[in-house]
Amino acid sequence: MELKTPKVIVIDDIHPEDGAMLQALYSRSPAGVEYHLGKVKKAGAGKFMSQYYVGYGHASIGDCGVTNIFVENYSMLACKAIQDNPLYSGQEASTRYLDFSAQPAVDPYNTPYTRSILDGWLSIYNTWMPKVEAAIAEKYPFSTDAYKSEKAWRNAVQVRAFDTMRSYLPVGTTTLFSWTTNLRQARDKMMKLKSHPLPEVRQMAETIFTQLVDKYSNSFSGDEMQNQGGRYTKRDAYNAAEATRENYESFADIKTRLNISDSEQQALLDGALIARKNLLDVDGINRIEKDTLSARPQGGVMPRRLAAYGNYTMACAIDFGSYRDLQRHRNGIAPLPLIEPTFGMFKWYTEELASLLGDSYASLEAATNDLFDRIKNLEQAGITPDPLLTQYLLPMGTTVICSLAYGVPQMVYVGELRSGKTVHPSLRPIAHNMLRVLSEDFPALKLYGDMDIDGWSEKRGSQTISEKKAG
Repeated sequence: MELKTPKVIVIDDIHPEDGAMLQALYSRSPAGVEYHLGKVKKAGAGKFMSQYYVGYGHASIGDCGVTNIFVENYSMLACKAIQDNPLYSGQEASTRYLDFSAQPAVDPYNTPYTRSILDGWLSIYNTWMPKVEAAIAEKYPFSTDAYKSEKAWRNAVQVRAFDTMRSYLPVGTTTLFSWTTNLRQARDKMMKLKSHPLPEVRQMAETIFTQLVDKYSNSFSGDEMQNQGGRYTKRDAYNAAEATRENYESFADIKTRLNISDSEQQALLDGALIARKNLLDVDGINRIEKDTLSARPQGGVMPRRLAAYGNYTMACAIDFGSYRDLQRHRNGIAPLPLIEPTFGMFKWYTEELASLLGDSYASLEAATNDLFDRIKNLEQAGITPDPLLTQYLLPMGTTVICSLAYGVPQMVYVGELRSGKTVHPSLRPIAHNMLRVLSEDFPALKLYGDMDIDGWSEKRGSQTISEKKAG
């Protein structure tokens, strides 16, 4: 008998369904992967996957087959629908690198009136971008003492200008993103999205599903997206009933759930972070985990067990553009906020632009307010407004109230990471507030955030991917 010794084998060059079959065989046979690999190559995964995964519902087998999905020219809202998933892995095109003269925007009402609103935002963006860039260059002039090179300075100026003017890009602007997922997660997500309240998202889910079935026919029955009369009828009805609240949280929802008073509402709009601690055992952490808190080094990841003490439940005002960065932290919960025109442009943008542009800001402010008013007056223009569809017309800089649920480890991570100067300036103050809450509640906790109020940094202009020159 062959002596069994410890070994590690890395296999990354086989079909995802073959990889799933290889791993599934471990549960039924102690033979090594090299033995099973020979069987897979000889027989193929199809018969196994269709018999055991689809036929008998062994869904965990689907967890073992991984694929990459690339989605192009769908709106930011469609992108967020896929990314609203704690298991999401992937990348999204940075709006800094999209050509908005070529990138279309989705008009949810398909009328001349609403198209003129979308065009209006893009006109402001294109008209004022060079003026804002010139004003930033004047405010932060180049000097050999402060910058590595004139190119580095110019990049920093351009990025700051984009960070400011991205607020005028419509949320309906299309983008590109990727999704690395296992086959079960893809299947489950598509079945959820077929009840999504946005028609664009439902159509995208159908398209993704069709390609997955074509590519991995042994991992899908093919009837998962059937709309009526199928075996998922009751599940689909439940998903449909929950679809709006499952995918979007309005400010009214948040206000009711967190019992936010009128004075707290104003505090939110003034930049406060509302943090409820009734679901968090603050005393238990301070009493039992004091040594763990005080011994933490810079960069130290807090032990996962601390999440068992419960969550902060929070609310903050932020622009939709920067909300996307909060959504990327998937160890916490950050429900997608309903983007509503109620509170207008987020105050960081209005204050920054007023400071940069001086007297000329009045013209920009008037154009901005006019477009918000036109969105609020859809009904007078003969359009039956739907708050879910109206989101497409609003700019990324729109103020949204979002809720967050973080355990202490996640709060520390987000607070420190998003306090850095390379983070968008409208998000840094929220991270600062998170760190202040932690510091007050846990005096022994070592925190290492960047609390400097000045957010100007050359480094943000160097955060890119570029091709190395040969030689």
